[in-house]
Amino acid sequence: MEIKGQINKEVVDTLVKLMESVIGKRSVEIILRKLNNRENLKGKDLIYTFAEETQNLLGDKGGYATLRQVGRDLAKSLMNKYPQDKWEFILETALNDFGFARKIEKDRDCAYICGCVFYETLNKNHLKPTEHAVCWAGWGFIEGFVKQMYGVKGIKWQSRDIENAKCRFEFLK
Repeated sequence: MEIKGQINKEVVDTLVKLMESVIGKRSVEIILRKLNNRENLKGKDLIYTFAEETQNLLGDKGGYATLRQVGRDLAKSLMNKYPQDKWEFILETALNDFGFARKIEKDRDCAYICGCVFYETLNKNHLKPTEHAVCWAGWGFIEGFVKQMYGVKGIKWQSRDIENAKCRFEFLK
């Protein structure tokens, strides 16, 4: 499965709006001002840098927590938009539709983000998947869904399968 969606203006605007509800409009304006110097950024580079600037402004833990909440809020907004019988499908395909990853696979006690578009950049910058705020948005996205769907308390990042391009998240019960 290839990534069909693209990180376009609509996707970016949605994330900015969700971010404003988490940290406030003024904080988001500060982050966006820092991005104005990088007008040539598009798609994944724009989102990666947006997450990085969030991390620079709020510190590592603040950036992680903020982007994780944005991921949860995105999941909530999609669950409110679609009936419950579509949630499994939305969980599996939404990151592809947005241009972030090929898909999310789910097993009984875990889920995987497969083919994340940010991994190459993380690797180039010598970062593990949990060492950049952009990863925490995906973490929160899965968590938002599985908390509602399966009543788990949360999820935790477990490992990266480099050969199969998958990050594994364990369900916490």
